Amino acid sequence: MPADRRLALLAPVVFAALAGCAQLGLGRDPWPPVIFVHGRGDSAASWQTMIWRFESNGWPRQRLFAIDMPYPPADSGDPMQHLSDEVDHVLASTRTSKAVVVGSSSGGYVVRSSVKNGAAAKTALRTALLDGAHDDFVPRSPFNDSRVFERTWQFAAGELPRRLAIVPESAPVLDGRIEQPDSHRPMAGARVEIYEVVPLTGERLGAPVHAATTGADGRWGPMTARSDAPYEFVVAAPGFAVTHVYRSAFPRSSNIVDMQPVRLTAAERAAGSVVLMSRPRGYFQLRRDHASLDGAALPGVSAGAPGVSESKLVLPPAPVRTVVAECNNERIAARSWPAAQNHAVVVELHY
Repeated sequence: MPADRRLALLAPVVFAALAGCAQLGLGRDPWPPVIFVHGRGDSAASWQTMIWRFESNGWPRQRLFAIDMPYPPADSGDPMQHLSDEVDHVLASTRTSKAVVVGSSSGGYVVRSSVKNGAAAKTALRTALLDGAHDDFVPRSPFNDSRVFERTWQFAAGELPRRLAIVPESAPVLDGRIEQPDSHRPMAGARVEIYEVVPLTGERLGAPVHAATTGADGRWGPMTARSDAPYEFVVAAPGFAVTHVYRSAFPRSSNIVDMQPVRLTAAERAAGSVVLMSRPRGYFQLRRDHASLDGAALPGVSAGAPGVSESKLVLPPAPVRTVVAECNNERIAARSWPAAQNHAVVVELHY
């Protein structure tokens, strides 16, 4: 995992309001656009649950934007200029003159530098700094901690949120991109199939409920889902393992259900199955979290290890069976697809 993510619990979350040259306050628009900026090693998809909580408190979905930032060495480009361009795009598309920009970890530093240096002649209206190391709590994640959401909402709305829970929708619409590994560049020509699965076993319930081949933009959707159904996403792309991504039921719509195919090493292809348990919107803290993979402690995660968000289980050759990943109240059942046939399994936690 990148060092930037390992240090995320000590890095600041920066809230800043950016606008055009006219120095207008935020009070005239009760729902200004909110732009979420991730740090190095993360992605726009990291903000999924934060956006769900904003929506659950009434913030219009069309006014919430999570952007992918270019950070070296995986991506080229100037992060400050990229942020400036994205702010310009959001202001133009929403026909507004102001926006709230929220940055996490190194994304917070990019936001703060943009405010300080006036990226693209934008004027900082007001800023606030939330630092877990100095605010009497260490958030489990800037993306997924309800206390961080509460403070983010309070900064944007000027009042406390009505609720911290995520309110389900009856028919969420899902979409996202298939991305090239270690970057946010879209991947064209990837075949995506989506299956509804049995919650207890991860076994498929019939034919795919959605199938698509990505174009130049890498997008695989949209797809109307059930808010009470877990899904298996199968990503097949040339040069990669057929990647089976298992997710919990999606309570709300999201257009940032982004995925990357996996490559297996020669040693892993000799194993029975390779199962990666991922918590991209948080990290595992075994002194606080109740987590297990296949009924045992998480491989590679120790009780005192800070900022670890992935655990890899390598199984010996055996018939395909159910593998369960659990973390606190989230339980996902996957299937142990055979590595020898170039299949890899990813269990991605929402929370």
